[in-house]
Amino acid sequence: MMSRVMVEFGTDHAFEKAARKIQEHYAQEVTAERIKNECLRVARTLPQTPQVQRTLAARGPDAIVAQADGTMIPVVQIEAPPPANTHADARKRRKTQWKEMRLVCAQARGSKTTKYGAGFDTPEQTGARLTQAVAQAGCGQNTWVHGVGDGAGWINEQFNQHFGSRGKYLLDLYHVCEYLAPCAPPGQDKTQWLEKTKEALKQNQAAQVIEELAARVEAPDLSEEQAPVRCAHRYLDKRRDQLDYKTALENDLPVGSGLIESAHRHVLQSRLKLPGAWWRPENAHAMAQLCACRANGLWEQLWHN
Repeated sequence: MMSRVMVEFGTDHAFEKAARKIQEHYAQEVTAERIKNECLRVARTLPQTPQVQRTLAARGPDAIVAQADGTMIPVVQIEAPPPANTHADARKRRKTQWKEMRLVCAQARGSKTTKYGAGFDTPEQTGARLTQAVAQAGCGQNTWVHGVGDGAGWINEQFNQHFGSRGKYLLDLYHVCEYLAPCAPPGQDKTQWLEKTKEALKQNQAAQVIEELAARVEAPDLSEEQAPVRCAHRYLDKRRDQLDYKTALENDLPVGSGLIESAHRHVLQSRLKLPGAWWRPENAHAMAQLCACRANGLWEQLWHN
C-alpha cells in the first residue's frame, strides 16, 4: 500500500513535496529520499528500451495521427571521484547541462485517447517507440498513419522506415509559417502576404511558393540572420514531399503538431522540469517511463502485474 502511495505522489510532485503530502493525507512520515528510491525501483520494472511493434490487428481505425519531438531536460553528470586522500570539492565534479528527451504520441482520428512513449532515446529507439504508440492506439493492417512534425530529418527518416507506404509524413504548417513570416516582399503587408502564402500551401501550391521565394533569395555573402528568404526557400525546397496539406485537410487530418507540443507539458515537463530540479540521466529516463505509464492509462495495470 505505502509503495503505491509513494510512487503516485512522487510521479506527480517533487519528492520533498510528495513527502509533505503523504504526511498530510496519511499521517505517515517518509523521507524524500525513500520516495525517490521507491519511484525509481518501480519505474525500472517497466521496459526501459523500446522494441519495434510489428504485429498489427487485422482491422483498426481508418487513420492514426503519429508525432514525435524532443524536449530539453535538465541533467547532472557526476565525474569520477578524485584520488584518495585529496580534498577536492565534490561539487566541482558535478556538471549540469540540458539533454534532449524524445516523446512520441499517437491518436486515432476522432478519438480523445492518446498513447505516449518517452526516453533519452536514439532516433532508432524513438522510431520503435512510435510504432508501439501507434499499435497501442489501435493500428490495424487497414490503418493510414498520418505523421506531422518539424523538419528534423531523423523524424521523417524513422517515420518512412517504419510506416512506408502505410503512411505519410507532413511538415508542420505552423512551423513553416515561422520561416515564412519575415519573408514578405518589400512594400507588401506582412500579415496579408503570410496569410495568402499559407492558403497557397493549403491548396498544394508549394511549387509556386518555392519558385516565388527563389526569385528573391538574398546575396550569398549575407549571413543566415540577414537572409530569411534564403533560409525559408532552402527549408521548403528540401522537403517538397512533406507539403501535401490539401490531402490532409480533405481527410480531416491535422496540419500542425499541437498534439505532441501539448503532450510535452503535461506528460514530461510538469514533472521533469520543475524549478531547481536536476536529474541524473538514468533517473530521468526511468521517471519518464512512469509518466508515460500514467498518461497511457496503465496505472492500475502497473500495480496488478
